[in-house]
Amino acid sequence: MNVLALKILGLVGVFALMLAGVLVPVRLLQVTGDQVNRDPARRYRRPLGLCSCFGGGVFLATCFNALLPAVRQKAAEVLGSLKVVSDYPVAETVMVLGFILSVLVEQLVLTFRKEQPSFIALDTFSGGDSEAGSDSEYDTPFIATSRPPSRGHAHSHLSPSDMAGGLRLLGLVLALSAHSVLEGVALGLQEDAARLGSMLLGVAVHETLAAAALGVSVARAALPMKEALKVALPVSLMIPLGAGVGVAVQNTHSLAGGVASLLLQGLAAGTFLFVTFLEILPGELQERRDGLLKVLFLLLGYGLLAGLVLIRW
Repeated sequence: MNVLALKILGLVGVFALMLAGVLVPVRLLQVTGDQVNRDPARRYRRPLGLCSCFGGGVFLATCFNALLPAVRQKAAEVLGSLKVVSDYPVAETVMVLGFILSVLVEQLVLTFRKEQPSFIALDTFSGGDSEAGSDSEYDTPFIATSRPPSRGHAHSHLSPSDMAGGLRLLGLVLALSAHSVLEGVALGLQEDAARLGSMLLGVAVHETLAAAALGVSVARAALPMKEALKVALPVSLMIPLGAGVGVAVQNTHSLAGGVASLLLQGLAAGTFLFVTFLEILPGELQERRDGLLKVLFLLLGYGLLAGLVLIRW
């Protein structure tokens, strides 16, 4: 299949999955009313945890089996164009810089949000009855302050808790968007169909789970569907936007374009590294429940993507 066609089809699919990932939880959880903090979240905690570990394995393979070889290849091309002979690990260095940049972005968000980070941590799906200002409130990431949906017309002013919930939701949107753009750039820069196909699957799994976490937070904030759509659309467009930037850089057949491609792919690889080792795995493996089963799903996710890299699309 043509690489450009595969990119277009894959990006449309990822966009649709992310949009549905936000809006479906909003629809389902808002319908349940007061039960938004109880039964629906706890009912799906186990399968979501296994899916999260599977996604961690997918991202692990995406980073080391797809992106890192691509960054090494691009680094060799750039050094060759400059007629530089060096054994310095350029690809690995750029990837680590991307990792550090991801940590920096997270810490900047946390400076304003003042809560524990986790892009798809299952605490988002396992609501609890925490009191405002308590430690447990800050241990449940991405959860805006709950309030029951209003019935009929009502006029009210924003309370401090409403504003805090809105800021937490905004922090989630900004952090998720920043990571999505870099993942989209990595997709747009791919020239090999096999690597692109494996990366598309990895991004689809992770972003759908992240979008579902955002959807739960939106539902907890009791936003109506129209307002939820205003949140979902920009977030869902970040990966296609990043991919557009990647395609533009890829089509710039010059030394500057090669350097930009090297830097962007390396930074994106660092983002995948960050999401895998600081977001997905710590939150899942620190729980004793289903530990071995989660490791199995981690292995399955890695094995699937590692095998897909070998397929000629």
